Amino acid sequence: MLPRPAEPGIPRTADAIAAALAPARKGAFLEELDAARAGDEQAAVMDRWHLRAVADTRRTDADRARAAALRTGGRDGVRPLDALLASLGGAR
Repeated sequence: MLPRPAEPGIPRTADAIAAALAPARKGAFLEELDAARAGDEQAAVMDRWHLRAVADTRRTDADRARAAALRTGGRDGVRPLDALLASLGGAR
């Protein structure tokens, strides 16, 4: 059996990230990106939202209950996904 080709990643561009995000997240991403100053601040926004875009493209129906618990921190010892992503991006 031949190995499967590597799945292409999501480029770290505004258009690619917006296209990969769940529809409900696109507006917030574009607003945050627009409000960020050029340079390091915009890079941090892109990094943070790139993680969300990757998560959105890889979610399956089987993941939905687990994802809901992660988003809300609804399980013991589990931090909300947005808080985790914010801490990775250095956001306050």
